[in-house]
Amino acid sequence: MTQPTVTTDLDVEINHGQVYIYAQAPWADDPSNNAVLRALDDARQSGRFVGVADALVDLVTPVQWNFQAPMRIEIWSLEPPADDDAWDQVVDVDLDVPNGRLWFEGSGGREPIPCDVPAGTYRARVSGRGYTEAADGAEGLDSYRLRLWPRDDEASPALRKSWPGWQNLT
Repeated sequence: MTQPTVTTDLDVEINHGQVYIYAQAPWADDPSNNAVLRALDDARQSGRFVGVADALVDLVTPVQWNFQAPMRIEIWSLEPPADDDAWDQVVDVDLDVPNGRLWFEGSGGREPIPCDVPAGTYRARVSGRGYTEAADGAEGLDSYRLRLWPRDDEASPALRKSWPGWQNLT
């Protein structure tokens, strides 16, 4: 199949250069859970700038604030075809959605934005673009995509493409 089975477009909030993606907040049952800090550490230390901790994905961006950042969510029946050249940053991670809803939350306690997706055990491809323009001071030109497809086994996060501008920002 060369097309997603489901596509949803929404605006997410980037706050302090981050947006959290999760099916269930790790801190819901344990307010002392520091998954956001561990995911941020993972994002930076790995050089992926997409970190994972306790089923929380932390998408780190060079954009400090964009409260209407376009995010496309695509559900695929198989791994989607690669189009990494169209994006600045591309990372694959595992992302499980047992309850059929994803949440997108800007760092710093922003109101989470829901998105209904079919419940499942997924591999996710997180992509971002407009990074160079944002680093040069342009506002509102960044956009993001989250592609989900079923997975059978767990896999480590994988950096598919790295935006070279990270070295100037870190």
